[in-house]
Amino acid sequence: MNARAPASYSVDFGLLLLLAVLVAALIFAGSSLRPYDSPELDPRPELLPVYLLLSLTRLGVTLAISVLLAIPTGYLAAKSAFARRLILPTLDIFQSVPIVGFFPVAVWGFVRLFGGSAIGVELAAVFLIFTSMFWNLAFGVYESLITVPEELRMAADQFGLRGSLRWAHLILPAVVPSLLYNSLVSWANGWFFLIASEIIAVGPARYTLPGLGSYLAQAVTAGHNDLTMLALAVLLATTVAMHLLLWGPLSTWAERFHLEETGDRPRRPRIARLLGRSRLVRSATLRIVTPAAQQALRVSSRVLDFLGRHASGSAVAFFGLAVPALAGYGGWRLYVLFAARPLSPELKGIPVDLLLSFLRVIVGVVVSAAVSVPLANWIVRRVRWRSAALAVIQILASIPATAFFPLVVILLTWGLGMNAGAVLLALTTMFWYVLFNVVGAGSAIPKETQEAAFAFGLRGRRYVWRVFLPAVLPSLVTGCITAWGAGWNALILCEYLEAGRRVHEVRGIGATLDRATYRSGDMQVVAASLASMVLLIIFVNRLFWDPLYQRVAARYKMEA
Repeated sequence: MNARAPASYSVDFGLLLLLAVLVAALIFAGSSLRPYDSPELDPRPELLPVYLLLSLTRLGVTLAISVLLAIPTGYLAAKSAFARRLILPTLDIFQSVPIVGFFPVAVWGFVRLFGGSAIGVELAAVFLIFTSMFWNLAFGVYESLITVPEELRMAADQFGLRGSLRWAHLILPAVVPSLLYNSLVSWANGWFFLIASEIIAVGPARYTLPGLGSYLAQAVTAGHNDLTMLALAVLLATTVAMHLLLWGPLSTWAERFHLEETGDRPRRPRIARLLGRSRLVRSATLRIVTPAAQQALRVSSRVLDFLGRHASGSAVAFFGLAVPALAGYGGWRLYVLFAARPLSPELKGIPVDLLLSFLRVIVGVVVSAAVSVPLANWIVRRVRWRSAALAVIQILASIPATAFFPLVVILLTWGLGMNAGAVLLALTTMFWYVLFNVVGAGSAIPKETQEAAFAFGLRGRRYVWRVFLPAVLPSLVTGCITAWGAGWNALILCEYLEAGRRVHEVRGIGATLDRATYRSGDMQVVAASLASMVLLIIFVNRLFWDPLYQRVAARYKMEA
């Protein structure tokens, strides 16, 4: 905080007023909301601010947990080749499992652990949102660390940067840009899957948490267009406010970590200058936040450095104990599941379902990459419009898939095939992974490189092919990998649509999972679908994504 800025009592008063409003809303929520095991939410519009506050709390807590776990995960994967061979395939697999695949863990783990209480259901929802946020953050940290210019590493070694100093001046600055843009994607993806996270159903077990996601799902399913539009308006207004108050200032702050040699003084976000005038914020920063952050950095750097030096042993200890235990328990559960009763007739159609869904995901990845590169180049080249463009992108990325159901239904009535409709819905989540990663990498291209390219006459398509595309290629591949996983995850919402009490579906593994999870409760079909999906993902990752990732990261590293 800038101690020289004049203090302002009005800022302190505004912060205290905001805190009082939040406390009053929580008290009101506790006395007005229906229990989480009620069949329906209270549809009164005046409860929307309370639903919004509850959803924002779940998303914020989950994003904080995801960031704190993504940094050590990506660091260990970049530090040790042995740990990388275990961590990256695990991330590939779990990011591709649809969120309904984690419902049994959420219900039988958190809910049963806490005896079916409200806190157990809340923790289950946080866990489900985590499964949609974490993976791309870990990939972003890993990609940032393996592409750090060798000159910076050598300079850090020559200056003797060790422990917390190395983390504060090399590792964390290197991952901040990618971590920020992937946090934007994770936040948008959290909104996308909020509906599935606040309505947890496995067979006869069903829990509906009060929140904006469950409210929107109830309105769409019941065909209440007025409530649907009202909930979407609240979501859009929240997204705009989040960009103005949080994501925009964070993007401005992250510009100081780009690899440039201009020596320009980094910009300070306006909200930071405003908060810097608050006596409460200054006192909390100096007495609590800064000492706690410094202590946390010292302790965490020591732990992570130790794990990095002993990454192989740590990975062996974890995977040697946890993975066999989980595999053994899972194998026993599968044996009981398939041996307890005759095989379901729907199991025969799973191979064809998987193939059709595979083709849709591939189309989604290709379209996302083809559109993202020229669009990101346009955004990066126009500095004045970048903030507004990112705001619009974030708003669009935050709109849940259910909001597009009426539009897709209209297109279906006009002759659009359901295959194309499923791909369009999948693109509402896949596309943003690629675009945000490419925009983040394009924004980090040094100004000296751009000026040199213009001096040599590289403009238009020549600039894109000779400068922009090679510079963003590692992040483009990272975005495609995470979009690949997100596409599989999103199929549950894209191949089986329910809007206005009418069902629109297309054959695929997502539709099969949806029917088995929400309709029939056939855990044989759920288990077989997830197992076949995981095997296909492992095969494609080993055959295509892993070699491509390593080659691109080594060949197209941006050197300082």
